[in-house]
Formats: sequence, C-alpha cells, structure tokens
Amino acid sequence: MTEADLIYKIASQYYEDNQTQQEIANRLGISRIKASRLLQQARTSGIVEISLKKQSGNFSDLENRIASEWKLKEVILSSSKSLDNEEILSQIGKAASEYAQRVIKGNETISLTWGSTLSAFLQNLPGMDFPKLKIVQMLGGLGSPEAAAHSSDLVRRFSDKTGGIGRFLSAPGVVTSLAVKKGLLKDPHISETLELAGHADLTFVGIGAPASDSMLMSRGTIISQQVLDELKTAGAVGDISLRFFDEQGRFIRHPINDRVIGLEVNNIRKIPRVVALAGGSEKTQAVRGALKSGLIDVLITDEKTGKKLLQE
Repeated sequence: MTEADLIYKIASQYYEDNQTQQEIANRLGISRIKASRLLQQARTSGIVEISLKKQSGNFSDLENRIASEWKLKEVILSSSKSLDNEEILSQIGKAASEYAQRVIKGNETISLTWGSTLSAFLQNLPGMDFPKLKIVQMLGGLGSPEAAAHSSDLVRRFSDKTGGIGRFLSAPGVVTSLAVKKGLLKDPHISETLELAGHADLTFVGIGAPASDSMLMSRGTIISQQVLDELKTAGAVGDISLRFFDEQGRFIRHPINDRVIGLEVNNIRKIPRVVALAGGSEKTQAVRGALKSGLIDVLITDEKTGKKLLQE
C-alpha cells in the first residue's frame, strides 16, 4: 500500500465513516499524531476537498471582509431588506441578543451606555439565570429617567433579564460645569461605579450621530443646540458614550468633555471587548468614524450599512 493509498483510506474512514482520529489510529496500528498529519496531507494534496454550502440569508462572507478590512474581532450583520429604521433597529437588536447569548458565560462584568439600539437589544434578550453577572452603568443618566433608552433603565432591564446584579451611576450624564463634575466624582458611590465599569470584561455601546432630530437633542435637556453646532463645526460625525469623534476617528476636544459623567475614552479602550450596535442610513458616517477610532472590537449593524463600509 502506497502512502497515497493510506491517506485515502484514513480520509475515507474519517470523513465518510465518521471515525475519530484515535479510532483510525488504533485500527491501522499508527499513532494518532500520524493519523492527524496524514489527514492534513489529504487536504493539502487535494485528495480531500472541503466546500461550504452558503445558506440563504447568511452574510458570513461579507462579515469576514468587513472584519478584515477594519481589523475587528467580529462583525455581525442583520437583514436590512426593509427601509424602515424601526425594523432595522429591531433586527440589529435581535442579532445583538443572539450574540449576547453566545458570549455571556455568567460571571462577567458588563457595562452599558444608552440609546434606542441598546433598548432594542434588551427587548429581544430572553430570560437567563446568571446571578453572578454584574451589569454596570458607564454613563450618567440622559433624558427622562423613565425612558426605555435611559442608561439606568437599560441596566435595570439587563439585570432583570439575566438575574444579575445592577450597579447604577447616580448622576446626570451631563452637568453644568467642571466644578460640579469634580464634586460629584468625589462621591464614593459614583467613583467606585465608574471604576467598576472601567474594569468590565465586555461593554455594549451605541453609536450616536449629531443631528437636531436625534435622541441626543430630545427635550433639549442633554446638550443645547449651540453645543451641537459647535461640535459639528469641529467636525463631529458621531459619539460613543458622549465622546465625540470626527470622520477620521479622532476624538474632539470640546468643553462638553469636562461636563460628562462617564468613562473617559482611555478607560473604554482598556475594556477587552467593546461591542458597538448601530445601523440605518443616517448612521453610516458615524459608524465609519467609530471604526477609524480603533475603539470598537465587535460591530453589530445591518447589511446595507456593512456594504457601505467597504465602499470607501
């Protein structure tokens, strides 16, 4: 028997008869290491050809291209057949829920920002039983506290869904002055909560786009139109946790940074896995800028936005 014959026999038993490498080694009187090496030769020599049958609605090829292009750990795309932003938001929320169910082990610390996309994510998250899980608010409250997209409400919903422990940041997201911010950061509960958020294993963040009709401008209680205009003049195309960046991903220096109660950019960078959720036609520029910032490890968006990210 030639080595080619032996390779074929081993490959046939492994791929067609579903025998393990150890079973094949025992049967043929060779070591498992040699069986593994000959199986590798079967693939490299062309005796075995492995092909994947693409499934309908699967975006793996596109996801891998985007991840490679932007040096991300993973990209997850949801369907965007519908032009309705609410439907796109819902689909991204479902994709994020499936991702969370896959990666959450139950003993992590997870931090959250705010926004409608994160709200859609939690809307789709099923019940879990992770009493050791810690859910931490990484940005102070924005807008109405009872709103579904409010950061404290998101932490409450996440902890309710998972059975985990919620840690709330008892402070507004934006205060009136640097002096007020410094005073609040002296509070042990606030400083300890931010420190815990900065040591999270995983964080879920939204990507905002500075526009007059955005959630950021709702009720005029978060930032003023004047501040928004100043940020746009400075080149802002988006924000993560109220840290604004331009189209090249450079974070913008503006006085509002001195009034935000939340993790600084350098603290967010230290979190091992930053998962960003965003999509829709009005978010493409913001998503691209966020990717250029290097702050994101995992992107969950819609198919159309994903395609646009490769068209630069």
